[in-house]
Amino acid sequence: MSNKVKLYPNSSPDSANRTPYLDLVVPDGRNNPCRCFWTQLQSGKIALTRGWEEFYQMYKINLDSMLYFTHKGNSTFQVQIFDFGGIENSYQVRDPEEPPYVRTGNYEIAKCINIPPSASARAVAAKVKSKWPFFVMDLTARMMSSRLLSNVPHLSHFTGQRHPLILTHGHIEVEATYTRYSGKRDGSFGVISGGWENFASLCNFKTGGVGVFEVISTEPVTIIQVRCR
Repeated sequence: MSNKVKLYPNSSPDSANRTPYLDLVVPDGRNNPCRCFWTQLQSGKIALTRGWEEFYQMYKINLDSMLYFTHKGNSTFQVQIFDFGGIENSYQVRDPEEPPYVRTGNYEIAKCINIPPSASARAVAAKVKSKWPFFVMDLTARMMSSRLLSNVPHLSHFTGQRHPLILTHGHIEVEATYTRYSGKRDGSFGVISGGWENFASLCNFKTGGVGVFEVISTEPVTIIQVRCR
């Protein structure tokens, strides 16, 4: 969404005391809004939080989807959803028993997208049940004391060299930057910096564990949810 769009969290007199939200509607003629709350990042952009997961599961949004937001007034935005080939979504509500992703690009449901670096990481990866693409990494003493999280697998929706993202763990959200390796390094990997050290400290992660990094959103910003096993 453009930062030129003026957002109206709500229209009531005490709106300053309420959590800001957007009402998302799809062009299916029913105009049934899906309320998504949002938080403003230090960069001036916003990240959709509570309610967004239900929205993208309902309309089968995945890593290859393209979303077009049109401001319809106040807090309402119409969202058109297109797949990688430019075909618009049918906007048929997903069957609750149907998994939100069958296959997106090179990803398959509940598959680890990196090669686990150790036996313990492989054991964790084999047990993870996630509807999002994920990768696993050993939380070594060197990693926990570093400002950089290296050897992060390159995600298919990253087309350039540097990309902003958000690391989340429970209620903790920290902005960071993904930088892809270049030159003699393997370009299929990169590093997360500018936030990793602070994030690991806030989450109180301990050495000896295994981190599970789930890519839970790429629009409007890439969000990686981190769990420690």
